Amino acid sequence: MKTLSPLKAGLFALFASSAVLATTVNAEPTQGCDHSMGEFHKKGDRMAHDGMHRMFEGLDLTDAQKADIKKLFAEQRAARSEDRPTKEARLAHRNELQALITSASFDETQAKALLSAQQERRQEHAIERMKMQNQIYNLLTPEQQAKFKARFESQVVKEPRG
Repeated sequence: MKTLSPLKAGLFALFASSAVLATTVNAEPTQGCDHSMGEFHKKGDRMAHDGMHRMFEGLDLTDAQKADIKKLFAEQRAARSEDRPTKEARLAHRNELQALITSASFDETQAKALLSAQQERRQEHAIERMKMQNQIYNLLTPEQQAKFKARFESQVVKEPRG
């Protein structure tokens, strides 16, 4: 029987322990949420575990509230997909950026125009997201709204990220 060198044995032990840790982490998908992982979490959405769904933690949402929230998410997702620029438009934008960067002389006014348009789109998306959050907040009962406000205030006290 062939024995492993100490380096290979150490690497094997590290790999095995990371595999065990990964299965342990995945064994508890909800981590404090009052809904299942598939309910508000979709692959490709940017809601990850520290995303917008944390608004709902501990609020004991009813099934009707959960259904209404799902509907709002679906409506927003549909609106965002309709608003998404075509592949050709995205490619043209990328080519504009590349032409600006690789030109012999830098055109600052064109760069500002490109960045301004990008900033405007981001701002529109942020406003739409905030509108949806307001709609969700207004679906909550007064008790749930009080819990939400208390949690929000406790988050404000913490140091901002960054």
